[in-house]
Amino acid sequence: MNSQWTLIAGMAVVTYIPRLLPMLLLSKKEISPSFSRWMTYIPVSIFAALVASDIFFWNGSFNVNPGINIKLVPSILVFLVAYKTKSLLWSITIGLGGITLLWVLL
Repeated sequence: MNSQWTLIAGMAVVTYIPRLLPMLLLSKKEISPSFSRWMTYIPVSIFAALVASDIFFWNGSFNVNPGINIKLVPSILVFLVAYKTKSLLWSITIGLGGITLLWVLL
């Protein structure tokens, strides 16, 4: 039981260090405006990469055939609904409804 708590404490330290070190090292430094502007694109890029990898990969391989990869059609519907309504609620509802409907039918 003691080794489990040691393992948990070790994992906590390992995950906390990458968050703490930049704060300690960069808190007193001035960041250039161009670097700061560049940093604003990182969350969008990461989100786009996560979404694209989830949409275009089916059963571990790249697949853009809507007959096999059932996530493609609901993804297109979500994109259209999000673009038209600008509503997160409608986008989620259409996405979940579409993927559920296709999952049940196929």
